[in-house]
Amino acid sequence: MLDEFLKVASAFDWITPSVAFLQDFLNGPVSDFGIPANAGWSSWDIKRLLKKHGVRVWGLMLNTSGDTLMFTVGKAQAKWAYYLLEREGVPIRYAPAEVVNSLPKQIKKRDAATSPLDSVFNFLDKLDDDF
Repeated sequence: MLDEFLKVASAFDWITPSVAFLQDFLNGPVSDFGIPANAGWSSWDIKRLLKKHGVRVWGLMLNTSGDTLMFTVGKAQAKWAYYLLEREGVPIRYAPAEVVNSLPKQIKKRDAATSPLDSVFNFLDKLDDDF
């Protein structure tokens, strides 16, 4: 419900971008991220996920059209933030190119991996296919 209110109010909001700009200035080099607004991840979910792992996040807001949730992290924490988002399956619409290209593909594949229960089901599916 809060996200719907933010979507409507963001068209008239000039305070949030101004505060985010000031935070960018005060926090030094920054990295901006964006995820689809209808991806099932609210601004609170993103903030909680990243803060839980020590990433400072600010500037959480919807873009003017309301289809992208944008947020900012410090440049020093951008790789870690990207890794956490990838690991949790958050669909990333945009992220800094140097961050996206810096993670080895093996890490992405390994961490996008399955839970132990998924492994059991995959094993049972293979057994079923063999018979």
